[in-house]
Amino acid sequence: MRLLVLNQYFHPDVAATGQLLTELCVSLARSHEVWVITGFPTYDPLEPRRRRLFAFEDVEGVRVLRVYTWRGSRKTLASRAATYVTFLLAALLAGLLVRRPDVLMTWTDPPLIPFVGWVIALVRRRPLVVVVQDVYPEVAVRLGALRHPGLIRVASALLHLPLRRAARIVAISEGMRRRLLEKGVPGERIRVIPNWADGRAIVPCTRENPFARAHGLDRARVVLHAGNVGLVQDFETLLRCAERLRFQEGLDGVKIVILGDGASKRRLQREVAERRLTNVVFLPYQPKERVKYSLASADVAVILLKPGLEGYVEPSKVYAIMASGRPFVAAIGSRSEVARIARAHECGVIVPAGQPDALAEALRALLSDRSWRERLGRNGRTALLRFYERSLAVSRYDRMLRALCHERTPPRA
Repeated sequence: MRLLVLNQYFHPDVAATGQLLTELCVSLARSHEVWVITGFPTYDPLEPRRRRLFAFEDVEGVRVLRVYTWRGSRKTLASRAATYVTFLLAALLAGLLVRRPDVLMTWTDPPLIPFVGWVIALVRRRPLVVVVQDVYPEVAVRLGALRHPGLIRVASALLHLPLRRAARIVAISEGMRRRLLEKGVPGERIRVIPNWADGRAIVPCTRENPFARAHGLDRARVVLHAGNVGLVQDFETLLRCAERLRFQEGLDGVKIVILGDGASKRRLQREVAERRLTNVVFLPYQPKERVKYSLASADVAVILLKPGLEGYVEPSKVYAIMASGRPFVAAIGSRSEVARIARAHECGVIVPAGQPDALAEALRALLSDRSWRERLGRNGRTALLRFYERSLAVSRYDRMLRALCHERTPPRA
């Protein structure tokens, strides 16, 4: 089978979807011919590259075609729009010119890439698979990033068309499947395949590790937020929680570590300085080979999501936390996938989104009970290996793609 994949982010980009897609494609390339059309690294890349019209690469057996992408600041709407538009146009042209695939698959970075994929699949008469990592335009509307009624209608139409016409739509949770059904997506075409973590690459480690020692975390109790420091995470609740923990008896030595980068990081750093939150520490993104050590530096991990986004966004960091054998506290809606996982496998604690007092109390209780933390961490690791390991997700995608390739159902006009 020849598979063509479209997504703006791919190795070495550190965006979560780029890392997940790289792992999936590398695994599928062991049995199939996999092509990826992607952009040049733009999301805090580990290795900056000179922009060209296109470049071919081989990434562990995956044939990668990089197309020109504007690289500007991610902090302005105009610059982000220029990045997206240049990639969409270049990806459309490349998708029409490369060798004809058996199946075309798009993820949702940027949100309009499924529409481009639908056009390519229609012209080349091949089935389209859309993997929905975030449900747009609802996410942008709920965050206040998209407000103009006319723009909302146009975005809804362009995003809805490929979802209704794709041969298969992958939702990463049952909650997301419900959101897609609410949008009128045909239920018989939806497949639920959760995201994952690589249980062989991320393993439980002692807190006495090189990363913890290098940053002085081996001598502190650590509450860790690792991952994107973006717009959907409710960092205001975390900062208000940090204010409360400063004054709780016995918790004065607790460090809240925000590890990663993103659109909200500089604003958060300013707020931390203005509030004099000396118990909050910022650390940069860590390369993949150090992730197991950075996660192991935590006593407790935290997961944050702004109220009302559950089902539209599902934090995938939960799987890496489970792989590391660490417990988590999630300030998130009770119908989210993270909440379901915590209840089903007893590996974390759920508190209502937007309530710093509840978050502070849950963290205090866990930090005070080592045996509870260890039990939750063991449960998470066991559940990860049984239900959410990388190889299991790859097998699900492989079966779906093989079946679709056999059907050879072209997209409808």
